[in-house]
Amino acid sequence: MTIRKRFLAVIIAGFLSVAGLIPVFAIDAYVTVVYRRIDIAFVNRSDSELNVVLGENNTDRNYYLMENYTMKKIRRLVIDEDYDFAIKANLVVIDNNLDNAEAVELYATIAAALEKQQEQERAVEQQRKYELAKFQAEKERQKVILEKSYNAVQTPSGDTVYVKSKEERFSSKWWKLAFGFFDGNIINDAGNSFSSFRYGISGDFSYEYTMDKIMAGIDVGGQAIILPFSGDDGTILGEFDIVPKVGVGGVKKYFQLRTGFAGIIRTDGEETAVTERDWRISQIMGTQPAEAGGTTLQGNFFSPLVGIGLGHIDIGPLTLNANADWLFGHFASSDVNFAMKSALNMALPIAEMEKFKVTFNFGAKDTLFSRDTGFENRLGLIIGIGAENVIK
Repeated sequence: MTIRKRFLAVIIAGFLSVAGLIPVFAIDAYVTVVYRRIDIAFVNRSDSELNVVLGENNTDRNYYLMENYTMKKIRRLVIDEDYDFAIKANLVVIDNNLDNAEAVELYATIAAALEKQQEQERAVEQQRKYELAKFQAEKERQKVILEKSYNAVQTPSGDTVYVKSKEERFSSKWWKLAFGFFDGNIINDAGNSFSSFRYGISGDFSYEYTMDKIMAGIDVGGQAIILPFSGDDGTILGEFDIVPKVGVGGVKKYFQLRTGFAGIIRTDGEETAVTERDWRISQIMGTQPAEAGGTTLQGNFFSPLVGIGLGHIDIGPLTLNANADWLFGHFASSDVNFAMKSALNMALPIAEMEKFKVTFNFGAKDTLFSRDTGFENRLGLIIGIGAENVIK
């Protein structure tokens, strides 16, 4: 077609348009309105609105323009990784035109991308839940530490504020005095078939000085077993110990190493000779006859010691202290093969003032000998009263 003929065709088309035979501008106008309705459906993310728009126009001869415009917007959603609404809008296009091969192919692509995106979201959500659970566990752990270490105060709004460390000390020095007004001792010499129950009294003193990394202190104690209720062999028994101690690090308050000196004392009554009757009974029973003074119990025994101690262990309202010591002076004794001392005390506060408190004490002390003739054990069950300074 020559230039002249093309120009003539354009003039004729314009003339016919003006005459209303070919409504070019009218087509552009109503398609633009449909485009605007499609835009609104995408802004509202409403597949139902989109379905109404396409459903009303799917028989229109310009429907392919509306469909292409919709597919363009769907591809934009795919680029933006908005797969959720993209696949819904794509299904609307397919429902209104099953012959749209491009929409069917795009659906498979979007479905695969959506599944991958959902897997990633599930992984992120699982990681978020794991981190949240980990945070909550750490929060609870820190709360337990705070409750153990600090004093809590409730604010008027109901919040809990931790205001002061329970380990905060008014003083770096701690002392305690205790008097056992009842010290019931069960004496048992198994090798010589001798047993006795006796009354005694006891006293203890403890002192500790705490620094940043170390605690140094001393325990001093004594016991006098003076009144026999049964098994009177004419002896009075007693014990004493002087034991420096040290604790280090974070456990210095609760765990100590001890080394010091202990003495186990036996004072005899009026000496009497071993009677022939006692000698014959000892031969029949396979035991040793009583020494002069009428006793088979271990005599005076003095020894250095080494051991361990536990202190300030709170069990509800009770405070527990305990120790166990090895008396290695048995190496210098001909008839003692092994010796040890141990003690347990539990204190219950019964009155507390600003600087000191009074406690009710009950516990036990035990001394054990392994001798050539067998085991000898001296177990004391103690009830008493004590006083100690308040350090908090």
